Amino acid sequence: MKWLFILIEVLVGIVGFGAICQAFATSRDRRRFLPPGKLIEINGNNWHYQIMGEGHPTVIMDSGTGGTHLDWQLVQPEVAKFTRILTYDRAGYGWSDLSSKPRTAKQVVSELRQLLREAEIEPPYVLVGMSLSGLFSRLFAYDYPEEVVGMVLVDVAHEKMYSEAPTKWVELNKRLEWLSIYVLPIMARIALFRLLVIFDRLPLAAGLFQKLPSSIQPFAKAIYSQTLFWKAFTQESSAVSVSLNQVEIARKTKPFPKIPLIVLSAGKPDFDITQEMRQKLQELHAELANESSQGVHIVSHNSGHVIQLDDPKLVIDAIRQVVEKVRCSK
Repeated sequence: MKWLFILIEVLVGIVGFGAICQAFATSRDRRRFLPPGKLIEINGNNWHYQIMGEGHPTVIMDSGTGGTHLDWQLVQPEVAKFTRILTYDRAGYGWSDLSSKPRTAKQVVSELRQLLREAEIEPPYVLVGMSLSGLFSRLFAYDYPEEVVGMVLVDVAHEKMYSEAPTKWVELNKRLEWLSIYVLPIMARIALFRLLVIFDRLPLAAGLFQKLPSSIQPFAKAIYSQTLFWKAFTQESSAVSVSLNQVEIARKTKPFPKIPLIVLSAGKPDFDITQEMRQKLQELHAELANESSQGVHIVSHNSGHVIQLDDPKLVIDAIRQVVEKVRCSK
């Protein structure tokens, strides 16, 4: 039994050493990487956002699970050439404080609207949602149609994606969700994610850093190494089923506004998305485009899930088209 106690002591020592290293490295990162945008305090929490450009309507961009405003750095400067555009970090990501409230679609929409009010960004808005945040953008439009005049959805999640997906894909995502909730936070606290980032072995960000401008890559790596980031990732992962249900109820009970809508789908399988699942998502995205009489569905055949980094021109052009249609309708 002596060897067992020695093994436990060694493991405790490794965990303790990792936690200490993580604390020191996080403190160092916060001093080195200051927020590139503005911080605004709302209900005791700091929220980070970045505004570029001038003109109306204002484009509001939201990222997928684990995404920050940095994900839009190939898109935001170009859109800023023809209108005002705001990107922000949801609670716990980037430079925004963690929130104790459930990260459901309704909560995220409520927080975003409060941020826009406090930052004095008046409607109407063109909403751009990517992956999970497509649910947030759509719920915003269902609940506050008078504030939304256009929308671009970038390879978004769909409320039917689990009920109509292949069984193997659903089972895989359930296992990944379990890992996200129970294992990832522990890995983050003992600096394992920091090591994976250093050696470019982080599955979630496979190839992501290289797609960002070189000046942005150190910021992104620091964010993905933080314990806070993975706590937020856990919170959102545990709330996905609730968010899906909230959007499904809204869709059944409220009409989608009659606005210009462009839905973009990735054409290449990547991450945990097989070719079979990619085809199903494209069908669901085409269905979303039909919600508006001005809806258009486009498949980016050269892009994986993160279209704004794989094919940024397509996203920029889609936003431009929606903005121009809004302006012409006045």
